[in-house]
Order: sequence, then C-alpha cells, then structure tokens
Amino acid sequence: MSQALAQALSPGQGLWPVYLSLLLFACLKYLVPIVPGDLALVAGLFWIGAKDGSWLAGIILITLGGTIGSLGAFAWGRAFGSVLLKRPRLRALVVRVEAMLGRWGAWPLLLNRFLPYVRVLLYPAAGMLRMRAGKVAAASAAGNLLFGIFLTAIAYTAGQRMDRLTSLYHLYQFWLGLALLAWLVFFAAYLFWKNRRQNGIQE
Repeated sequence: MSQALAQALSPGQGLWPVYLSLLLFACLKYLVPIVPGDLALVAGLFWIGAKDGSWLAGIILITLGGTIGSLGAFAWGRAFGSVLLKRPRLRALVVRVEAMLGRWGAWPLLLNRFLPYVRVLLYPAAGMLRMRAGKVAAASAAGNLLFGIFLTAIAYTAGQRMDRLTSLYHLYQFWLGLALLAWLVFFAAYLFWKNRRQNGIQE
C-alpha cells in the first residue's frame, strides 16, 4: 500500500497537487467551516478518475486530512470552546449537540460528515465535554474513511467526462440528503421504541 501511495504522489504522475488539495481541504473543512471543502473533494476525486489516478491514495489522504482537522477542532473545543457559549444562537446549538453526544456517545462523531449543520460543532463540543481523545480519534478516522469511500464511489459513477462535474455535485447532495433522511427516520423510530418501552415499564 505504501509503495502504491508513493508512486501515486510522485511528481511524474502529474497529480500530486490534486492529492495535496484533498489532504488540505479535508482538514480545513473542520477548522474553517466556510471553506467549500466538500465540493473541492468531489472535484479532486473526479479529476483523479479522469487522469487514471489512484482512488486508494485519494481515500487515504481524505481520511488523514479529515482526521487531523477534526482532532484540531476537538483540541480547540477543549481549550477555547467556552467562546461559543457567549453567542445565544451558537449556545443553543452547542447545548443540542452536547445532548446528542451525551445520548449517543461517539456515534455522531463517526457519522459527522453525513450530518449537515450540526457537524461543524460536533468535535468542538466533544472537546468541551472532555471526551476521551482516543475514542474521538478512532471515530474520526472511521468516519472520514467512510466519507472518503462514499465520495470516491460517487466520483467513480461520473466516469471521465468533465461536463458531468456539475451533475456529480448535485448527485452528492442528493445522497447526502438521503443519508440525513435515513438518520432522521432511525432516530424517530428509536424515540418511538423508547417511549413505548418506558410506558410498558410504568404500567
């Protein structure tokens, strides 16, 4: 694996700036949320496919960059997270995110890339809650690996036609929305089951 990665990143391959951008944008998406990281990752993977690059290298670099960025956000939350509580809107959102982490543990961290809006605060909130760093790192690595595979699968479906890049991004948004819908359905079913169980115990 290391030999294949080294060959893919060699200057002779001509794709090393693209690979580097995957690492950079995967990291910055956690540290600077306004950066259009997802679009950059999709475009980079599309270009790798068009130039017969290494999908494996792309997945590894997305995983590595995302893990580094999320751990940076986690460390920031542990050291300076109280700053978020000074703004009413952010404070309300942080409270909800902390409640989510308190109920589900590390699972939201693993699925964070598939949870729009709240995902920006998940790792800073985990730092504020003083969650175990090893547990957070494992969830981050696994989640970013899944996300890298997910984006690569979508990029692969686009083939090698540049005119399909726009439709590719819309396809990504569709699948992200579908994943969110599945999560909401699962969460609602869990709450329904939990309420029925509590009512049965009380009776």
